[in-house]
Amino acid sequence: MQLPKSRRRQKLREKKCQYPGCGKIFFGIHISKYCPEHRQDRYRIRKRTKPEDVNIKNQTFKHNYSEVITMVMNCVLEQCENQFEIKIYPRQYIYPKYCPEHRNEYKRVRHLQKIGREDLIEQMLKEGENFEIEASALAGVKEDIDVPEEALENVA
Repeated sequence: MQLPKSRRRQKLREKKCQYPGCGKIFFGIHISKYCPEHRQDRYRIRKRTKPEDVNIKNQTFKHNYSEVITMVMNCVLEQCENQFEIKIYPRQYIYPKYCPEHRNEYKRVRHLQKIGREDLIEQMLKEGENFEIEASALAGVKEDIDVPEEALENVA
């Protein structure tokens, strides 16, 4: 069977511009929706979502440490006394505020349902939480940490 070497030319039809408030009549192929003026980039409607607030699921821990430090934190969820370790890195300030057991939103909701706090579930889902810790506010954490030389020799 012989196939044609040239493509079939699309037919131009009279179309009505779909841009809100325009309604101009123009000639276009079957798929075109807008007149030549409204095909330009400046008329494109772009929907952008706002970036999610990082403090909803995490906590901001401001520090000036120059080394990696392991710290024990308490879970922020009500009636959860679990403690978990996090590593504090230099120039990084965002860390998890829930223990590994409650990092999932579903598990946090289930925990609050078990203790009978539906009001907190609604509040948590609607607005999120802002939670910030200052380094000086933590009791028992020194700003300057002395590291023994033997520990430095075993690193890397």
